[in-house]
Amino acid sequence: MHVKANFSYDPSDDPYVPCRELGLSFQKGDILHVTSQDDPNWWQAYRDGHEDQKPLAGLIPGKNI
Repeated sequence: MHVKANFSYDPSDDPYVPCRELGLSFQKGDILHVTSQDDPNWWQAYRDGHEDQKPLAGLIPGKNI
């Protein structure tokens, strides 16, 4: 699934992200490729076009956050 970011996000500013090192920062308007929605609070995703630059997907706020 692909989603367009409606806001900018920086995991280093988020006290609730489970692991800041795995958080994925993005800017408003970025297209994110969501690879897992298993956790309703924290989805796994890549910025579209960056799949090969990071070995693991990053965490982004899910629909319930």
